[in-house]
Amino acid sequence: MIKNILISILVLLSANSICFGQTTDHTDNQESDGNFGDRFAWVNEKNTDIHEMNFIAGYSFTSNKGVWGKIPKATLSIYTLRYNRKLVTYNTKHLLEYTAEVNLAANYTLSNTEIYQAGSYSGFGITPLGLQFNFNHHNTVQPFLKSSTGFMYFKKPFPDDRGVQFNFTLEFGAGMEIMVLDNLSLSVGYKYHHMSNGHLGKINPGVDSNIFYTGITIF
Repeated sequence: MIKNILISILVLLSANSICFGQTTDHTDNQESDGNFGDRFAWVNEKNTDIHEMNFIAGYSFTSNKGVWGKIPKATLSIYTLRYNRKLVTYNTKHLLEYTAEVNLAANYTLSNTEIYQAGSYSGFGITPLGLQFNFNHHNTVQPFLKSSTGFMYFKKPFPDDRGVQFNFTLEFGAGMEIMVLDNLSLSVGYKYHHMSNGHLGKINPGVDSNIFYTGITIF
């Protein structure tokens, strides 16, 4: 009888030890996960500050024949509606955002060259994949870096009948965001904008534009 009681006590003690060890490990994991999760803690659907809407107007005075594009002396005006969603903070002061854009109107004007005729090309575009990194996002003035990719569609083949209406875009640049109110900011920036058809047409000259832009952001 005593032997059975002792065995029962040992079994209970062993079970408690296992449970305690499991609880301790779980707590440690939670603490470890919590340290990393702190970067995301402020991001939730109830926080309306994570969403931003931007209206941006930009202009390129000339295109350069250099990195990828081969069409010189092309101007570009572009009007964009952009959505930003704050994703994560880094060291509690820097901010990474996802961006998606709809280029409501884009217009290239080509000068007459030996290869391409002068003309105007109007279209629209969508840029669904983009990231923006804001430095010191608690400050009134916030420098940022941005890159994105998407496509544009024109009313006629670009840059002539040897091209196509559907073209791909890639851009990267930097700027400055200035907080005016708690829910309003102004931004100015520069971006290197490349467009080409990815060899879908008979020719694929591409055009590289230097776009200077300004915009208004509403949180």
